Amino acid sequence: MGILEKTYDNSPIFFQNIMTSVAGYKNNRTRFGKTYYDYIDFLSDFDTWELGRKLEYQHAELRRFLKYTVANSKFYRDLYKNIDIDAIQSISDLRKLPIVDKEMLRENINDVITIPHRDAVEGHTGGTTGKSLVVLFTPEDMMKRMAMLDHFKKRAGFEHRKMRRATFNGKHIVPPGQQKRIFWRYNAACKQMIYSSFHLTEENMKYYVESLNTFKPHAIDGFFMSMCDIASYIERHNIKLEFTPNAIFPTSETLTQSGRQLLERVFNSKVYDQYASSEGAPFVTECKNQVLHMELASGVFELVEDGSDEVLVTSFTTHGTPLIRYRIGDAMSLDNDNNNCKCTIMSPIVREIRGRKLDFLYTTDGAKVTVVNIANGFKNIPNAIIRAQVSQEKIGEVIIKLEIDEVYYKKEYDKLLENEFIHKFGNGTKIIIEHVKEIPREKSGKFRMIKNNV
Repeated sequence: MGILEKTYDNSPIFFQNIMTSVAGYKNNRTRFGKTYYDYIDFLSDFDTWELGRKLEYQHAELRRFLKYTVANSKFYRDLYKNIDIDAIQSISDLRKLPIVDKEMLRENINDVITIPHRDAVEGHTGGTTGKSLVVLFTPEDMMKRMAMLDHFKKRAGFEHRKMRRATFNGKHIVPPGQQKRIFWRYNAACKQMIYSSFHLTEENMKYYVESLNTFKPHAIDGFFMSMCDIASYIERHNIKLEFTPNAIFPTSETLTQSGRQLLERVFNSKVYDQYASSEGAPFVTECKNQVLHMELASGVFELVEDGSDEVLVTSFTTHGTPLIRYRIGDAMSLDNDNNNCKCTIMSPIVREIRGRKLDFLYTTDGAKVTVVNIANGFKNIPNAIIRAQVSQEKIGEVIIKLEIDEVYYKKEYDKLLENEFIHKFGNGTKIIIEHVKEIPREKSGKFRMIKNNV
């Protein structure tokens, strides 16, 4: 334990709020400089461009990024030694380059990076595979990424650092052994109340809701399932909210339609989905019509040429640890030839973000049942399930763990669920339903609805 962490854990809560704010102001220095404000202005203008002009810009950025990478990264220089980089002029030409995955980067990271650690902003990845990776961003790249995120939120009516936001993330803000039921800390640097995702139990939930009603955030962001937990509690207990956020911005976890509907119903506010990553992937964001668009200024998305929906990413904001044709492990349904949206943002549409490639389970014949379809399996249980997790250790068996509201949950719901999942997985799959007191979260604070251990 470092001295700062030890000081934080042993300080009164008011001083922990001060330390949280000091850390926030420190982060602001690497996120909100001249590059940030210049890029915000550029993105506002970029939104008005015709699609052809945007694609020309994207291709020019791609060529510049490739030349920078080859000049500064030994790993990529060696990887492309027999390839004429000048021949890469368009997105289709990228197929001439080999695919890179996380393990390749991790094993060769010292040759991959282009800047010293002292000049970098660090990013840390984890993911469902458990393989960690430390990536380096130039300060300019980090500011551009923050500008892209804030520009997306501004379209939805929320202005970062000018309006209050409630964030549910994996920060360890509550020291072990804390007795007070205060599971949030305030970051004054961003007008941000940070809520712990590790203490969202049925017993604690009322304190979260009381805090939200006092704080009255203009936006709610962070882990999707944590926000759904709160919304479910509010709805089940018929609690009146004393605020209406301008927008809700889920991150880090795959959005389900039932979860979106729950959040919009409870908070009376639109949900706007987005995609990026801690590695530095390009952005996909929802417009005012809740249609997903590629942010062409941020990079390139391709599909792996194996018939799957797994994507490769090339990101223009990863100069410190370049990502080119990076197999990130996420899946999407792309619609590159369609930009038919009634909004004014001319950009290819993404039909669906499917999330991590392991966010599915198998039927007995090897077909995949995605997280979205699994989430739909619970929609006919009226307000009686607090939290559910579906896991698979072997094909032919599915385990459903349930945290239930004992007041509303009826015995026959088990049979209803079993029947629902047999229809999804087939008669050859054994459905095991377990009622548990609590389903643990991951070390990151995220909640995984699906655990594929096959």
